[in-house]
Amino acid sequence: MTAEQRRRADQLVSAFEDSTTGIQYAYAKNIRDSRGVTAGRAGFTTSDGDALKVIEAYAVRPPDNPLTRFIPELRRLEDPILLRGLNRRSEQPRSR
Repeated sequence: MTAEQRRRADQLVSAFEDSTTGIQYAYAKNIRDSRGVTAGRAGFTTSDGDALKVIEAYAVRPPDNPLTRFIPELRRLEDPILLRGLNRRSEQPRSR
């Protein structure tokens, strides 16, 4: 794949994930789809552990990577029972 083909493929992924062709590396949001927080340009989620796998992979390069501090919380968020509770609370209307 050429660099231009790769860029276009990345834009296509971003269009489907974030409704923009601008690549959204810093995206992170609970979109209330029962998958926890969705993050990154490809929509990694906290509930199925793929966000954790990405952070763990980056944490080894370099070893003092600041993302390492997020690993314990990502492991905790992988808990499906906890996740159901987070999604239920986020869907309830806020009272003032």
